[in-house]
Amino acid sequence: MTRIWGVLSVIPLLIVIGCGQTGQQGVPAELSAAIDAFYQAIEAGDIEARIAMFDDSAIMMPSHWTMYKGKDAIVEMMRAGEGWVFKIRDRRIVDIDVDGHIAYPVNSYYYTWHAEDAEPQWHKTKNIHIWKKDAFGQWKLHADIWNSDVPMV
Repeated sequence: MTRIWGVLSVIPLLIVIGCGQTGQQGVPAELSAAIDAFYQAIEAGDIEARIAMFDDSAIMMPSHWTMYKGKDAIVEMMRAGEGWVFKIRDRRIVDIDVDGHIAYPVNSYYYTWHAEDAEPQWHKTKNIHIWKKDAFGQWKLHADIWNSDVPMV
């Protein structure tokens, strides 16, 4: 009987410890914060904050565009979009998994990419991000891959 009470007394402690280490859906709190910061930077139109989220060997694979390899290429592409607005709405996580220093959330959302003086045109799309934890324990975006839900005509 003492053995059962010993086991039962440890369970609440494990629950408390586990809750302190993870964000929603069992995702580490640091990763949840990095993902939130990435989408907050998009909402704020803060290109420099978005750029800071990528690792140096990152890959970006936009729907119907060229693949960009390396942070420098991604930076050049992002900065070339001056005068344009990129926004996301109705984002939801479809799936997410974390395995050690690698995480891959899958998202569904609507985005707009329009000139500053134009009306937004919202497009349904989805993406998969691959996040890696660097040598300093920071989660960095390694791969940003998305494609449209609109069929090619």
